[in-house]
Amino acid sequence: MDGLESADNSLPVRRIAVLRPNHRLGNTLLLTPLVRELEARFPDAEIELVAAGVAAGAVFRQFTQVTAVHAFPAASYRHPSQVLSLLLTLKRRSFDMAIDPIPQSRSGRFLLGMIRARERVGYRWGVPGRDRMLTHAVDPATAPSHCAESPVHLLHAAYFPDAVRDANRAGLTLDLRLTERERREGERQLTAVLGSSSRHRTRIGIFAHATGEKCYPAAWWRKIVAYFRRQTSVQLVEFVPIDGRPRLDGEIPALHTCDLRVLGATLAATSIVVIADGGVMHLADAAGARVLGLFKTTEPSRYGPCRSMSQSLMARNASPEAVAERISAVL
Repeated sequence: MDGLESADNSLPVRRIAVLRPNHRLGNTLLLTPLVRELEARFPDAEIELVAAGVAAGAVFRQFTQVTAVHAFPAASYRHPSQVLSLLLTLKRRSFDMAIDPIPQSRSGRFLLGMIRARERVGYRWGVPGRDRMLTHAVDPATAPSHCAESPVHLLHAAYFPDAVRDANRAGLTLDLRLTERERREGERQLTAVLGSSSRHRTRIGIFAHATGEKCYPAAWWRKIVAYFRRQTSVQLVEFVPIDGRPRLDGEIPALHTCDLRVLGATLAATSIVVIADGGVMHLADAAGARVLGLFKTTEPSRYGPCRSMSQSLMARNASPEAVAERISAVL
């Protein structure tokens, strides 16, 4: 830890602000290990999240120490009055600790400079105007590559150097904290789509949508479907994106819900979820599903699923048959 301003670490930490004003579901879920670690290290503290969009409220619903989620609108430039109102609200609040958890986040660092906090924690930028505000600055060269681990590393390097995790991310998982009731509802919805006999068969979930170049064409997915249709012990289900449009045109049963937590529970009720890198992949991972994450343009070392039973596959040029064989091998 390299303190740029004087900080008294003996003072109690009762109120913590985590500054991640990003609307993407995946980036929100990648914060859950940090929030879990804050709960463990500061059990008497209240945690307030500064986010964007609607995902954070659902993701952190069962985190009892998260007492407030301050969310900027997803398209902030379209809602200047809401943005200004939230900035004024944050400026009036005070915290014992404020964390800018991501290296080189302009919005996070802006908020860190604006908010009133006794201790301000972040990765060093090497720019005096950006670093001067930090009471606890951490060298970004020491940060782990995975985006779920780097915020935890920041906390450890700043306050608990003996606890800095090693490179294998042992014990690091995303966490949606589904309740038993939510898990039962996920199983009920999946069984309603596939039938009661599906409980005795291998249930492969497919999410055939992704953004931009991460996406695989529908024809590619249909070849995976054709591979498994020859196996009577397997049932396939398509998880439909939030727009409500199945990508596989009804070739296999489809399940759609706009409730993020219910979607997580249904993903977790499958035997495996096959999915390209994106927010729903992280949702499945956080819900406890076995995941085969497919990567084309992003790095699994930064964004791959964290659970030991899950796998990442660099599948930029992989044939659907090769991916289907990998699915069978994982199962």
